[in-house]
Amino acid sequence: MFSLEDKTIMFPYAEKESVPVWALLIICFVVPIFVIASISLSGYGYKRSIHDFHSGVLGLCLGLSMTIMLTDVIKVTAGRPRPDMLSRCQPPADAVDPRFGLTSVSVCTADIYSHEMIDGFKSFPSGHSSFSFAGLGYLALYIAGKIKMFDEKGHTYKGFLFAFPIIGALLVAISRTEDYRHHWQDVTIGSLLGSFCAYFAYRQYYPGLSQDSCRDPFLTRVAYCKKGYDLESGVISADSTIALLNSQQQQQPGMPKNLGKYQQDGDLDSEGSDLHTYSAENLMLNNTNSHNNSIPLSNDPRRHQ
Repeated sequence: MFSLEDKTIMFPYAEKESVPVWALLIICFVVPIFVIASISLSGYGYKRSIHDFHSGVLGLCLGLSMTIMLTDVIKVTAGRPRPDMLSRCQPPADAVDPRFGLTSVSVCTADIYSHEMIDGFKSFPSGHSSFSFAGLGYLALYIAGKIKMFDEKGHTYKGFLFAFPIIGALLVAISRTEDYRHHWQDVTIGSLLGSFCAYFAYRQYYPGLSQDSCRDPFLTRVAYCKKGYDLESGVISADSTIALLNSQQQQQPGMPKNLGKYQQDGDLDSEGSDLHTYSAENLMLNNTNSHNNSIPLSNDPRRHQ
């Protein structure tokens, strides 16, 4: 339903878009992957890491897929007319609104089942805006982590490096109003939606930008996938070397550093003075010293002293 006297939907229909869908995919998907690969695999200015590239691409795909899902669900549910709706509808020159109420698509002379007419009611939110801020916004966060933007050293160039992808997303979003494809409210909400999905996806794989370890992705998946390590049963295979997780937890008194989530709760010894913990040497297993296929942690004799 819409009004034939609504000035906000009387704009002309643009046959060619400033940023077509194929260009949007290149800008927001191909370009971020290329930049992530250049940083993580080149070894220039940052250590070469396949794991970093893998985590970076996974986060990008997660953010974009979430954005597409949420945007399409809202588009179909809201059904707001686009600014060029009347140009698509092509109502008769003498058509008027009912005295009490709005006009339906039955007044249109164009095929109401055509792609142009169906797409004419998918204005809210802007898909181009949400997709661009999800892809380029994620890229901006990735770059910010690599340059440690919030290291409290006052390097102004870091702010400009972070802003470049955001400017690209803004230009894509602004083009949607210039082409009369979206209202400004559609672009604003779409941009916020894409930014939220980008931040959510980034934090699934990387620490916060205020942390010293923001350059490196989380190592949880690497530790879980190590051959022979069964997290639930507490069995560590002697045939493989177990990598320590990067600890993000606050160090407790008496606990050795960099034990990550493998810190043991420990029990007080007979004198009640020392706390038993596993050091890096306890967790890093050497193949040459192994005699059994696996060593349950619960059978370690030191835990029963």
